[in-house]
Formats: sequence, structure tokens, C-alpha cells
Amino acid sequence: MKLELIVFGLTGFLLYNTYHDGIYTKMLKNYTKYYKMATIAFVGFSLYLLMKKDPKNSRDFIKCAGNLVKYMPVDKSVSAPFFDMMSGNMSEPLMKPQMKRMLNSGGNINNKRSVSETKKKYVASQQAWKCQHCGDMLEATFEVDHVIDLQFGGSNNVDNLVALCRNCHGKKTMQNHLK
Repeated sequence: MKLELIVFGLTGFLLYNTYHDGIYTKMLKNYTKYYKMATIAFVGFSLYLLMKKDPKNSRDFIKCAGNLVKYMPVDKSVSAPFFDMMSGNMSEPLMKPQMKRMLNSGGNINNKRSVSETKKKYVASQQAWKCQHCGDMLEATFEVDHVIDLQFGGSNNVDNLVALCRNCHGKKTMQNHLK
């Protein structure tokens, strides 16, 4: 009897919503953040009750659920924080949007020749502030060089940049011009 009442009520709601041009379902869609929060709270509370009732089997259940999630078709950007927590590898915190933007910028081929100061400092810090060619400590006037030159299809992406001291950069530039 209860199931029939639920179906009847849902049908009535959908008819009423259709009569009013879908305004009520639009209102329900505005609260998706709260639905997600309620779902997370429900799952957390359910796991708590499971662990409280049967602690031995709850660990196996969580491990199996983690392994099951690994094979589900989920976007990598969504699943990355979850898998880092499951593997215990939380040494690298989630990147800030500014950092992601800087690392991913410069991917297209039609780039300017200039590289931002932030990106230059990032490349130098990845090399421990040492010249890629001679290994000397970089001075404040260091240069950033493209591994694959822009004219040959290189980009301003950080994967294509190396920090060089002024002497090594000058030598490399001269060698490229003599070829």
C-alpha cells in the first residue's frame, strides 16, 4: 500500500510540475549541493554503524569497496584525491588553481617568446636553482631556454623549459644560430 501511495504522489508531483512549466524541478536542482552533503552524511553514518557493529569485517568491506571504485568509469580529476587517500600518499596536497593554470599554460604552438617570471622561477626551483648545463648556482639574471625551440614547434609549457645561467644560454643560442 505504501509503494502505491509513493508512486501516486510522485506522479501527481510530476503532473503539477509539468503544468507549471517545470518550475519545481528547477527549484529542486538548485539544492544539489545539499543533496550531496546529505548523501555523504548518510554514507559516513552508515559506515560508522557498520564499523561499530562488526569491526573485523568492516575493514575488509572498505578495502573491497575501494578496489571496486578503482574499476568504475570515473574521470581522473574526480578520482585523484580519493585514490591518494586510499593509497596513503597524501604528501602532495591538492594544487591551487593558480598553480594548475601556470603549469598548463603555454601548450598551444602559436606562443609569444616571453615566459612569465612566475614560470621562470618555478622551472628554476624544479632544478634546485642550478643551471641545467653546467650545474652552477643560478644568479638573479638567469635565463629560461626552450628545449624544443618555438620555431620548431616547441611551446612555453614548463615541460619544454630549462633554466640556464647567462653564459650557457649565450653559448646555446650561438650554437643554434651557427647551424
